[in-house]
Amino acid sequence: MSKQRNSSRNSPGGRTGDSGAAAGSASDRQQRSRTAWLTENAPLWRFGLKFGVLMGAYYVLVLTPFFDGMLYRYLSASAWLANGALNWLGQDSHVAEITIRSARFAITVRRGCDAVEPSWFFCAALLAFPAPFARKLWGILAGAAILQALNLVRIVSLYFIGLHYPAAFGPFHLEVWPVVFVLTAVSLWLAWIGWTRRGAAPDSHATA
Repeated sequence: MSKQRNSSRNSPGGRTGDSGAAAGSASDRQQRSRTAWLTENAPLWRFGLKFGVLMGAYYVLVLTPFFDGMLYRYLSASAWLANGALNWLGQDSHVAEITIRSARFAITVRRGCDAVEPSWFFCAALLAFPAPFARKLWGILAGAAILQALNLVRIVSLYFIGLHYPAAFGPFHLEVWPVVFVLTAVSLWLAWIGWTRRGAAPDSHATA
């Protein structure tokens, strides 16, 4: 009877050891799976971290007096350039600080009527993406120039919309054009990625 009782006590202990080993094995598999997932997605994590840091730096910078001063100069220059385009299009307008004014309509170029944020967004995405610096530089120069030119189109278009269709001015200013800028910035980034990969393909083939 004594041996039988010992056997019965040992048997559950053996089963507990087996289940503990199985649980440990499952935990090890989960840990290895998580580690493998993190390793496989390391480039994505690095991109997200760099992009987040650069965008965070922008939103900190906009709170500084230095940014306000630089932005005012930028808005003033944008108003002068847009006014030149309007005069070329036959509008007898002039600029007073950041306001474009004619006998029939006036528009003030304030914060929000600029391409600074979408340009920073585009540049941050390029800088965070793994690619040769030379291609990043060319992409930044070309993309920023396109976005700045698009901003002049926005100002001129809003002037004519406000002049001829005043009811549509608010929706275009607050809804349509912001979406256009986001889509343009993302499209430019995707186009740059395609250009970068096409340029890198011959090099990788030659290396292989």
